[in-house]
Parts: sequence; C-alpha cells; structure tokens
Amino acid sequence: MLFTVLKKMVIGAFFLYGANVLIQQTGLHIVMNPFTAFLAGFLGLPGVLSLAAIHFFIFR
Repeated sequence: MLFTVLKKMVIGAFFLYGANVLIQQTGLHIVMNPFTAFLAGFLGLPGVLSLAAIHFFIFR
C-alpha cells in the first residue's frame, strides 16, 4: 500500500516535471509538492492537464 502511494508520487513528479518543461514558454508553472505529485500520479495525464487548467484559470 505505502509502496504504491510512493510509486504514484514519483510518477506524478515526473509528469509534473515534463509538463513544466513543455509549458514554460507560456509562462505557466505547476507547483511540485507531494499533493500535486500524488494527484498527477493517481490521475495521470488528465490530472496534469487539470492542474494546468486550474492554475491558468485561477491564478492568471
């Protein structure tokens, strides 16, 4: 159980890093913390896109 959670957090951190590299030219930046890493790892690509959309619509 704990290993699965940690694995999803690591995968999510890689997803977030990749997304931040791809969207850096637009001025967006998704914060990397344990919650966002877990969310991105648990939901996958739709989770990363959701985090980017939330950041764009709320913080812009």
